[in-house]
Amino acid sequence: MHVFLLGPKNIGKSTIIKKVIATLTTEQKIKVGGFSTYPGIGDDMDIYISAFNDTRKYEIKNKVAKRNIYGATGIPDVFNSLGMSILQNSKSDLICMDELGFLEQDAPLFQNIILKCLGEDIPILGVIKDTPIFWLNSIKYHPNVELIPITLENRNTIVPLIVKKLKRAVKK
Repeated sequence: MHVFLLGPKNIGKSTIIKKVIATLTTEQKIKVGGFSTYPGIGDDMDIYISAFNDTRKYEIKNKVAKRNIYGATGIPDVFNSLGMSILQNSKSDLICMDELGFLEQDAPLFQNIILKCLGEDIPILGVIKDTPIFWLNSIKYHPNVELIPITLENRNTIVPLIVKKLKRAVKK
């Protein structure tokens, strides 16, 4: 079973993921793999990727998107190389995918490994943009995926529900 959170920007989806993973790693001593994406620091508006448990790196090889005040443009080669490598080398009980969106739409190798992960038994906890793009829809409508909308009303109470769902799915 795979759980993906969706909701408006800055509603707290990544914060919820961190809380869920903190609870699961404390209670069940699971190993978490996967990736997280994050913005640059200060005036750096670009977007970067690192393995979930690694320190954030703001190097060219980790840059997955160039961003300015008008929008963002994905860098498919980084998704297809580093992003793919992170997922292939994730020897874990739970895979984090924070987050998936339109930036990956021109990265077919990365998309394929995401879809491959959805067909496997290792549970995934992720964030997905609520954008009607074919590749994202293939995740949203996958039979092994449960989507959980995050709202102002549920963001402070949803963590125990997600923990309960994933506890059943984690083979530990």
